[in-house]
Amino acid sequence: MRRILVLATNLAQASFRLRIAALEPLLKQHGFELEVFLRPRGMFASPKLRAKLRDSARYHAVLIQRKFLSPGEAKLLRRHAGRIVYDIDDALMHHNRTVGWISRWRARRNFEATAGILDHVVAGNEYLAAMFRARRREVSIIPTMLDSQRYLIKPHEPTAAPRLVWIGSRSTLQYLRDFLPALEEAARQMPGLRLLTIADATVESRLLQIEHVEWTEAGEAEALCRGDIGIAPTPSDPWTMGKCGFKILQYMASGLPVVASPVGANAELVQEDVTGYLPRQKADWPSAILKLARNAELRARMGAAARDLAATQYTLGRAADDWTRILDS
Repeated sequence: MRRILVLATNLAQASFRLRIAALEPLLKQHGFELEVFLRPRGMFASPKLRAKLRDSARYHAVLIQRKFLSPGEAKLLRRHAGRIVYDIDDALMHHNRTVGWISRWRARRNFEATAGILDHVVAGNEYLAAMFRARRREVSIIPTMLDSQRYLIKPHEPTAAPRLVWIGSRSTLQYLRDFLPALEEAARQMPGLRLLTIADATVESRLLQIEHVEWTEAGEAEALCRGDIGIAPTPSDPWTMGKCGFKILQYMASGLPVVASPVGANAELVQEDVTGYLPRQKADWPSAILKLARNAELRARMGAAARDLAATQYTLGRAADDWTRILDS
């Protein structure tokens, strides 16, 4: 059994749960045992981390999950580790764009230091992959996969009150709020249209009827099946371009057609006129929504194509095979 040291920051974070923990049983079947080291915090964090980095020679490979290393940490790891792989599903180098210049400088410095020591990068989409290719790193693209068997399949039937569904969190709720006027315009043209939000918070509207379900991991599959059309409104900026579109895969696994902004991985996941629509402007959203809201047969056809794609192309088994190839190199 080949041991892999995983440097993780937050075991409850979706990125770790979906991209690492979900694959652990499958990777074990391929002969890899993951040893997760939770990066320490507080006064003695640096000495503990450095001690683990010095110990990295005992492992077949080191997998850095998400967070960058400082220049000193990167040099130490490169000195001792045989093979270093990095997994990224967010544009973390742009995450501090709203804070002071020192934090932005530190993020950029740590990004460059980490990128410089890597043997292989696993990126969640093409936008992230291109950043590392530009720095002459070897890159593979592995989206955030899922187990489609966990999801119920929506039986589409004609209805005068179709539901748009949005799954997310408080941190991305502003994206939905920014597109609310477009959704309200669709509701003005089809008064029965409503919006279902599955998250830890919701939005308010006087023109669009909104239903809300608190997100839970156990209840998300059933909640998604209450919707008819999955939506992923996304502004375009350096941070959102790094998003990997997991909510779109969840909609697809649930047999829902998707309306999404063509930003980042969204445009890679949604097949125009096959599994959904990719309206480029907010003004184009109402017509895209109404095509689906008024036509149950179209929803069923696109939803079936979306489910088939999720169940065959975006599986945990396929991700495990790709990871095995990368770790075996």
